[in-house]
Amino acid sequence: MEMTESRRLPNNVHGKYYTIEECDGCAYCAMIAPENFDFHKETNTYFVSKQPATPEEEELMQQVIEDCPIDAVRTDVQYLELERSSE
Repeated sequence: MEMTESRRLPNNVHGKYYTIEECDGCAYCAMIAPENFDFHKETNTYFVSKQPATPEEEELMQQVIEDCPIDAVRTDVQYLELERSSE
């Protein structure tokens, strides 16, 4: 995965998981973890509306991160690793 200048979408709730502006609104994340994602109609993007609260939700979020077709779901840990690899 290459480093981009992607930014977090502003509607993400504060926390470890978030979506970035490359989100194309495909709804994969909401199909896998519907309790954690919501849709922003004006920008046609999904955002993290609720951080995982259970081990099951954590597992679903990890699945979304691994399988998002455009890698638009991230964690703070991923972002830090990407920054380090670009230095």
